[in-house]
Amino acid sequence: MNYKKGLVLLTVIILTVVSAFAITGQEVLDQLKDAHDNFKTEKSLVIMQLKDANGNIREREFDMYIMHDGDDTLALVRFNKPSEVKRITLLTLSDDEIYLYMPAYRKTKRISGGAKNGKFVGSDFKYNDISLLYNEQNGDYDANLINEDDKSYTVEIIPHEKDSDYGKIVALIEKENMLFKKIDFYNKNGELIKVMTFSDVKDYSGHILATRIELNNIEENHSTILIIKNVEFDIPITKKFFNKRNISKPVLKYQ
Repeated sequence: MNYKKGLVLLTVIILTVVSAFAITGQEVLDQLKDAHDNFKTEKSLVIMQLKDANGNIREREFDMYIMHDGDDTLALVRFNKPSEVKRITLLTLSDDEIYLYMPAYRKTKRISGGAKNGKFVGSDFKYNDISLLYNEQNGDYDANLINEDDKSYTVEIIPHEKDSDYGKIVALIEKENMLFKKIDFYNKNGELIKVMTFSDVKDYSGHILATRIELNNIEENHSTILIIKNVEFDIPITKKFFNKRNISKPVLKYQ
């Protein structure tokens, strides 16, 4: 074998090996989800701060319940205060099954289609952004790995839903704990419209999570800050807890 043929063969072998071990964007997102599935149920107290362009802050408080059910993640958010949002409850059963209970109207409605782009209780979060709080990207999308270095992955997410306000989402994921570090949201014209950052990472007996999440709405010069407190894992709730008939009850009972 001459030198040139040998060099070509070596190049092919190297490219084949690199290709075999290369990770895809979807695999990165799957790893991120799997890294934080080491519990069955979770409850956390969350302080929500709404900050306007003048620095004025309005504060709200809610409980978030999460349950892993096979490949699915069930989530329930119940507001505690102030009085104007008390008992407002959001239930997420899947990408297509999201319910909102409004106590003022004594009515539970399903959030679907373009309504998922609506603001979640006046915050900068849309209903379809909530899954990012528990390390998932819901919906139908393509995920492309666009950069990797020693410390992080950068994944570009292209939503398929025609009703989505986002043209693309670019997520920076830290390798050390496999957590979102920053997420940039772009509209369909390619303009950056929102930036979500994750900080104050804490270890709760082996459960690693970012306890401060800030979403800056560039278009509206407004931001929403979530501060996660009082985290409990493996609380005694069952799948029956995550029921659209349950969310209208004044008191949410585990059993």
